[in-house]
Amino acid sequence: MESPKTEWLYLNNETNTERYILGERGKNIVACIGINPSTAEPGSLDPTLKKVKRISGFNGFDGWVMYNVYPQRATDPSELDIEVNNGNRIKNSEAIRRSIEHLGIGTVWVAYGDLIGKRDYLSYCLVDLFMKLRDLDLNWKIIRGTTKKGHPRHPLYQKTESVFLDFDMGKYINDTIKPKMTGFDKIHVDGIVNNNVVQQCMVD
Repeated sequence: MESPKTEWLYLNNETNTERYILGERGKNIVACIGINPSTAEPGSLDPTLKKVKRISGFNGFDGWVMYNVYPQRATDPSELDIEVNNGNRIKNSEAIRRSIEHLGIGTVWVAYGDLIGKRDYLSYCLVDLFMKLRDLDLNWKIIRGTTKKGHPRHPLYQKTESVFLDFDMGKYINDTIKPKMTGFDKIHVDGIVNNNVVQQCMVD
């Protein structure tokens, strides 16, 4: 049972089909970014979030918050929208930025493994999110290096004693994510169709 003193951080939509924020407040909070939320709620964490909490604590953080590249709830990422829902994407990135600023978060742990490849649009959503956050001068981290495909490892099957490692998020976006975005010759960006979104989103 969770401690009654736990101060939960939580934001979802009215139908509970999207979740934007879930975590526990502390004096020193780390943000973790996954692919999409499952069924976890305050007081009822799933195995992944239990591991996120333990690894965060091992690295000296007394608070944690889970964000996601895409906010749609799905126990299996294969069940995600076939086509990106741009309204939900925009709400998600805006909520994440506001939360990071409000909570004074300086460290962001990227942790989704090869699931970023489940939908073509997830790579775009990740770049769009990074672009909205990069002026905040965040410290990007991963655990145990990257997968064979070059992505930050998912926390579920990692040891609690996993040390946060510095991660060059800009280089990762350019070298690993950018080549996966070639199929996006047309996409809605904040409600506007833009044929050059991929080029505009690249990190300098």
